[in-house]
Amino acid sequence: MKNCLLIVFLVFFGFGNFFYSNAQQPSKSINSADTSKKASTPKKDTLIETGVAVSPSTLRFNVKPGTLQTKTIKITNDTKKSFTFQLSFQDFGPGGDGESDAAISKYSRFALSKYTVISPTVIEIGPRQAKTISVTVDIPAGDSMAVSMWTNLDIDQVLDREQLEVPNLGKNAVGMGIKNTFGFGVHIYQNPPNVTVTSVEITSMKFNKKTDKTQNSIIMNANNTGTGIGYCLYYLELTNLITGKQLKLKVKQFAIFPGYKKEFNFDLPNDVDKGPYSAMAVLDFGNKDELQTAELEFTVE
Repeated sequence: MKNCLLIVFLVFFGFGNFFYSNAQQPSKSINSADTSKKASTPKKDTLIETGVAVSPSTLRFNVKPGTLQTKTIKITNDTKKSFTFQLSFQDFGPGGDGESDAAISKYSRFALSKYTVISPTVIEIGPRQAKTISVTVDIPAGDSMAVSMWTNLDIDQVLDREQLEVPNLGKNAVGMGIKNTFGFGVHIYQNPPNVTVTSVEITSMKFNKKTDKTQNSIIMNANNTGTGIGYCLYYLELTNLITGKQLKLKVKQFAIFPGYKKEFNFDLPNDVDKGPYSAMAVLDFGNKDELQTAELEFTVE
């Protein structure tokens, strides 16, 4: 009898553990579900931020008078922030070599802004987005419109103006704050297909001896006497008149606008041998039948 009771007790105890274990299962399944939720949480944006970019940096149109042409500019925001930009034109007259451009009136003969439309004029770009700007050049009909023109498209960041909070100042106090912004500039050129053949000529060359602050250099001046923009390449070749040793300086490129003059500075290497030299300047302005050249003799001391 005792043995029978012991067996019944063990059996009941075993079933009790079974029921107890099953009673604990729901809590385990809830914990498991919570863990899976945490594991499926989206990860933060770990992509590298490379900044904001504008491309291309130059637009070249060849619109025939009486017609129009549209090109596009792409702004890419590869950051985690949103930016707003205001778009506007700035007509300019080119300065000399290394000099800043000077603003000119939009009513100038060569100012392109009065014939150019952009859309949109204000653009907001969210994180990891890219948007496109349309630039349309619409040239009126007429022989007088067969002339090159140009302008600059300014793309400037816009920030909301916040109220300045300066303690211990009265109601009529004036405050000043500084905010850092950034922007881009895109050059826009219009060279009509029926423009007068570009004519660029070298007008002068001279040698400048080095000083405490400057190197030996050769100054060349050029003038665009045509009505088209001259896209030019130029370089300088030096020949030592005693040894016959030749040295070609780095090729440069530039745009020279119709009716404008431009000054170019060639710095000579500091290790150039002393002695008498002949310098040959070569200017290629896109005319397949003609190159502009000029020669100068000087002495490096």
